[in-house]
Amino acid sequence: MAADCHTYRGMNTEAATSKVPILIVDDNASKRLAVKAVLEPLGFSIFEAESGIAALRCVMAQDFAVILLDVCMPLMDGFETAGLIRQRQQSEMTPIIFFTAYGSDDLPDLDRYAEGAVDFMFAPVPPNELRAKVSVFANIFIKADALAAQAREVQTSADQLRLLTDAAPIGIFQTDPDNRYVYTNPRWSEITGVTAECAAGRTWGAVIDSARPIDYGAHLVGSSAQHVELSQRFEIQVADAPPRFVLVTAKPVPDGDRGIAGWVGTLADVTAEVGAEAAMSDARDAANEASRLKSDFLANMSHEIRTPMNGVIGMTDLLLETELDDIQRDYAQTVRSSGQALMVIIDDILDFSKIEAGKLEVEDVDFSVRTIVDEVAALLAGPARTKGLELVALVDSNVPAVVGGDPGRVRQVLTNLVGNAIKFTASGKIVVRVSAADVMNGVNIVRFEVSDTGVGIAIDKLASIFQPFVQADTSTSRKFGGTGLGLAISGQLVALMGGECGVSSELDAGSDFWFSIRARAVVQRDAGGDGQLLLVEDNLINQKVAVAMLSSVGYRVDTVLNGAEAVEAAAAYSYDAILMDCHMPEMNGYEATAAIRAGEGSDRHVPIIAMTAGARREDRERCLAEGMDSYLAKPVSKDALLALVAQALKQGQVVEPTIDVTVLDQLRMLGNDSDQNFFEELVRQFLLDAEPLLVELRESFEARDSVAVSRVAHTIKGSSSQLGGRRLASSAEQLESLAASVGLSDAEPHLLSVETDYRDLRRALTERLSVGS
Repeated sequence: MAADCHTYRGMNTEAATSKVPILIVDDNASKRLAVKAVLEPLGFSIFEAESGIAALRCVMAQDFAVILLDVCMPLMDGFETAGLIRQRQQSEMTPIIFFTAYGSDDLPDLDRYAEGAVDFMFAPVPPNELRAKVSVFANIFIKADALAAQAREVQTSADQLRLLTDAAPIGIFQTDPDNRYVYTNPRWSEITGVTAECAAGRTWGAVIDSARPIDYGAHLVGSSAQHVELSQRFEIQVADAPPRFVLVTAKPVPDGDRGIAGWVGTLADVTAEVGAEAAMSDARDAANEASRLKSDFLANMSHEIRTPMNGVIGMTDLLLETELDDIQRDYAQTVRSSGQALMVIIDDILDFSKIEAGKLEVEDVDFSVRTIVDEVAALLAGPARTKGLELVALVDSNVPAVVGGDPGRVRQVLTNLVGNAIKFTASGKIVVRVSAADVMNGVNIVRFEVSDTGVGIAIDKLASIFQPFVQADTSTSRKFGGTGLGLAISGQLVALMGGECGVSSELDAGSDFWFSIRARAVVQRDAGGDGQLLLVEDNLINQKVAVAMLSSVGYRVDTVLNGAEAVEAAAAYSYDAILMDCHMPEMNGYEATAAIRAGEGSDRHVPIIAMTAGARREDRERCLAEGMDSYLAKPVSKDALLALVAQALKQGQVVEPTIDVTVLDQLRMLGNDSDQNFFEELVRQFLLDAEPLLVELRESFEARDSVAVSRVAHTIKGSSSQLGGRRLASSAEQLESLAASVGLSDAEPHLLSVETDYRDLRRALTERLSVGS
């Protein structure tokens, strides 16, 4: 095949070397055969050409690692063939080794290497030398081929990445270390309205001169310069379009030397999200405003209804303490019970709203369990008699006479259960049983059980009976009436009182509802009073009721009608305690309290008890924040009023000075030489640290975490002692001791003392800073 390119491949070869093509060009077949024999052990793919023309055809069809080219050939010698091979761009760098049978002196007098050769070999060719030289170029070819393959892969990956970034639905960019753009994808241009050509080599500020940050600054995510991520929202103006909001997020590209080679990041159009956030914010503000208006309405409604009801119930209590015949007493008790029932209805309305808002609360005052049971039984005895039912109430002897808890909530739950029993019982009887079990830390578990012989409840309905708006049978709402809220509210109240509730029943065989509460044990004292009190109350009926309650046990009571008169009276006479209404003309109770506290000084602190028809948590917190020591919601029960007054008088018997002036003087002397602001900075640091401690103390107390209460009280004690706050340190120490020993069941007054003493100390310290003494 004189004009063709022949190939020969060794038999036992490695895969890499078998892909290396070698071209032998010689018009002598035996010489080609001899060269092949020398190269065969290397395992290369060997091609043959018997003329220069045939060699050119081979080169046109194939790239070679090396070409072995005979110099002397007819028609076209090796030099001419090499020159033509070099003219082809693809083969201009292909290594060519000339070999010839002539001696070196017999060749024409010319620059042999200028003809395109990389080497000359003269016959006879040493086999080892030939194999060595060919192997060098073969290895170069293998490495070059591998590099070319890698380059093709990199290019393919780059092309795919570019396709992905070009088609990405989010803007993508890259900058150099000076934040100049080196790449932006089409989506980036769509969002900004700036072409890639215009952005290249320019910074964000130069390209988007209308950008306005809508956050306070860039958000940094990460802990080191090489890993930090920046995120910033901007408002930008795009030509012929409304303003857009965009989110730029970028991350640095490390340069390998702990520096930054540039930034890569994304640009997202968040105009829709910003609009949604604004709409949600407006909706949230509107909802909060509606909630506030609703809360204010409920508070005002509660206040307006509770004020006259306080007079009704209070005057009835006083009437029952007078000489009455049986019929008059029965009428008076019915009036009182009806008034209390009306208060239950009012409370139900407020309670369900509080349940929805997550603000349902209970109080902790002393009350008689037997009295509550008797009142409920008396209230509902009439409806029971009307239906021909027997109503029996049994209180075990192990139930304490007086416990601490929320009598109104207990009455509310018990009234609901007994009322339901009467409603759903056609004949037979209802039995109320109360029992108690002692537990540790001065707490009693009191269990109330209401059994009836009524219609009963199907087993499959028992699990949902305490859910809102649920009744055992949908037809009962038409037959018996009701909304299904009573048991739901009762379940919530029982849970807040630390108890449980449940029911067992059988259809047409009656029901047995029960609930338990955790009640604080109360040590009985001699309900007798000795002290001079000031009652500040603008409602004459309420004033008459409170005076009668207090006077009945021996207290001496002066009365005034508004806050201004209260301030004058408190300045003229040292009262043992002041009972302060909050809402009054001329000067309200908050203003009067502030004026009284301002005139007391550090060695005088008269207990002030807030009396208000506001029954929300916010009302209680405001009273304490304004300098009052305790809080009593109207309508006021006689037992609760007397207990709170006795407690206030006991705490006020020994009044520690708010500040130990000697300690303050010593602290001032410490900073005279080195730091003139030492004392001021110390006081400000104390106030800064104390505020969150008081918040944590209150939260820990409400969570009944005695360990946390003891710990925080200990901290407050130590820090206040350093500043001479003797009274705060003393009250904090008492709370710490109580929480660590017997728990929190009887600790509410001590917590109030800590909060009040802190406010007094804060005011005293602030005043001393302002006057510099």
